[in-house]
Amino acid sequence: MALEITLPGSIERALEHNEGILAEKDGVSQAEASVMVARSGFLPKITAQASYTRLAELPALEIPMFIPEYRPDLGGFIISGFDTVVFKMGEEENYVSRASLQQPLFTWGKILNGYQISKLNVNATKEDYIKNENELVFNVTKSFYGILVLEELVKVTEEAYKQVERHIEVVEKRYNEGLASKFDLLRGRVQLANMEPQVIKVKAGLEIAKTGFKMLLGLPQDTIVELKGELKVGAINELSLQECIAEAQVNRPEIKSLSLRKQMAGKALTIARKANLPNLVFIANYDYKKPLYFENKWGTDWNVTVALQMPIFTGLGNFGKERQASYQLSQAKHGFNLLKECIEMEVRAAYLQLEEVKKLVESQEGNITQAEEAMQIVEERYEQGLATSLEVMDTHLALTKAKTNWLQSLSDYLIAEAKLEKAIGK
Repeated sequence: MALEITLPGSIERALEHNEGILAEKDGVSQAEASVMVARSGFLPKITAQASYTRLAELPALEIPMFIPEYRPDLGGFIISGFDTVVFKMGEEENYVSRASLQQPLFTWGKILNGYQISKLNVNATKEDYIKNENELVFNVTKSFYGILVLEELVKVTEEAYKQVERHIEVVEKRYNEGLASKFDLLRGRVQLANMEPQVIKVKAGLEIAKTGFKMLLGLPQDTIVELKGELKVGAINELSLQECIAEAQVNRPEIKSLSLRKQMAGKALTIARKANLPNLVFIANYDYKKPLYFENKWGTDWNVTVALQMPIFTGLGNFGKERQASYQLSQAKHGFNLLKECIEMEVRAAYLQLEEVKKLVESQEGNITQAEEAMQIVEERYEQGLATSLEVMDTHLALTKAKTNWLQSLSDYLIAEAKLEKAIGK
C-alpha cells in the first residue's frame, strides 16, 4: 500500500526520523549535560577511601634503664645492673577508612566563567541544531517539488511519445493511400525510436529522486510513496531586498550561534588570564582507623585545612594558553564579520534568482499556449495535405520543449522561493 504524504507531512516526518537531525539533537543533549558538569565546580567534592597497610619493620625507641636492688646490709637500694626498654612507634597492621571533603572558596571567577561558557555552548548548539533543521526542511522541500516535476515530466514525455505514435498511424494511412512518402514514414519511426531512451531516462531519474527523498525522511527504501501536492506559484514575496537582508541578520541561526561562540571565546580568555592566580580551597577529612595514635584500637579522627594553591612555574604553559585564547577570540570576531557578509551575499543571490525565475514562469506559461495552438493548426493542415510530416514532428518537439521548459522554470521558482526563505532564516 502506498504512503500518501504532503509537503508538511514530509517535513514533519523528516524532523522526527532523519538520522542526521537525530544526531544533532543528541548533540544538544550532550551540551546540556556539560552544564551539569560545569555546575559541579561550585559544589564540594566528597570522596571515600579505605586502606590496609602492613609494615615490615616498625621504628622503635630504645631507652636504657637501671635495675635497682634492695640491700638491707648496705642500708638501702643499690644498682645491680642495666636493661634496655624498647618502645615500638606504631603497629605492624594499620587500617584507615577516610571521608574527604574539598570545597573551592575563591577562584577569581574561573569556575563561574566555565559554567557560563557551558550555558552559552548549549544555546549555540541549539542554534546549530536550528540551522541543520532549516537545511533539512529546504532539502525535503527541494526533493518533494523535484519529484512532482519529474512526475509531470514523465507524463509530458509519455504524452509526446503517444502523439508521435498517433502521427505515425496517420502517416502510415496516408502512405498506404499514396499521399505520403516513405521518407515521412521512416522519419516518424526514427523519431519515435529516439524518444524511447528519453522516456526511460526520465522514469529512472524519478526513481532515483524518490530514493533520496525516502532517505531524507528515514523511510525504508521498499516503501511506496505517493506525493500529494501542487506545482504552482505561491504568494509573491513582498519584502524588499534590504528588508530581506535585515531579517536575515536577525533571524539566521548561524549569526546567533557565532555571536554566542564569540562570547564563549571572551570568557575563555578571562579564565586563561587568571590561571596563574592563587585558589583558596577548604579541605576536611574524617577518619575511622586502627591504631588510634599509640593505642592498638579502633577510633575516629578528623582534621580541617584551608589551603592556598598557586602555580609557581608551569613551563610557560599558562602563558601559551592565554595567547591561544586571545587568538581564538580574534578568529571568532573575524569569522562573525565574514559570516554577516556571506549571509548578505546569499540573500542577494536568492532574491535576484527568485525575481529571475518568476519572469521565466510567466513567459513559459504563454509559450505553452502558443505551442498547443500551433500543434492543433499543423495537424489539421497535415490532414488536409497542406503541411509536411517534418513540420508536424518539429511542432511536436516544440510543444514538448515548451512544457519541459515550463516545468523546469516552475521547479526553479519553487526551489528559489524555499532558498530565499532559508536565507532569510524563516
